[in-house]
Amino acid sequence: MKTRIAVAALLAGLWSAGAQALLITDPSDWSSGWTFSSFASGAGTATAVVEGTGGNPGARLNVTTVTPTPADVAFGTAVLTTTTTPAPVAGAVFTMTLDVLSGAGGFGQGQGIELLVQQSGSVYGMGVGITGFPLNSFTTLPFNGTFTAANFTKISGAGPAQPVFDGATPTQYGFAAGNSNSATLTQYYDNFTLSIPSIGAPPPGPLAAVPTLGFWSMLLLGGLLAAAGVAAAKRRR
Repeated sequence: MKTRIAVAALLAGLWSAGAQALLITDPSDWSSGWTFSSFASGAGTATAVVEGTGGNPGARLNVTTVTPTPADVAFGTAVLTTTTTPAPVAGAVFTMTLDVLSGAGGFGQGQGIELLVQQSGSVYGMGVGITGFPLNSFTTLPFNGTFTAANFTKISGAGPAQPVFDGATPTQYGFAAGNSNSATLTQYYDNFTLSIPSIGAPPPGPLAAVPTLGFWSMLLLGGLLAAAGVAAAKRRR
């Protein structure tokens, strides 16, 4: 029984050692490292433009969408290209926070928010929630989720239809904000933060944090334990 406990503790320790926490923040208050663009369907258009004042504090990002009907969708996008990390593994959890302020034309549910990942020049987005309205002063909003490739849609680029979450592929991050049927609507954003508690392991759960041994590893481990038993028996004799 003591041997089993020791082996389980060793495996759990090796698994934990492979995990790596990640915290990404905007180091320059929108002034460098960001790539801004947009994507749309129908007659929708969107812009993402940095304004030097009015942020929380300092500069702020103005995302304005023009979407005349429910069939028109538009999002402004921002990707932080100066921070590249190995992709999280599938199932890793994240929390993205943004400071948000309602602007001209705001109503209804404000704007929808997507987490963006960029791999090999292709950008992928996954919806994570809405901002709500009104936000009469900058309000910090959290958006939570998991890195699940099937939930992401390719926005731009010639890469595969979905991103790869394998713990290795170089990845950059950002966000998109937009809506539909909003006429002309503006919201302001500041202080982007993305927190990934563990990019090297999926969320812990019952028994899931302990990897199973392969066939040859089990044979090797069994041989070592058997040898230890024989040695102990000889000492007793």
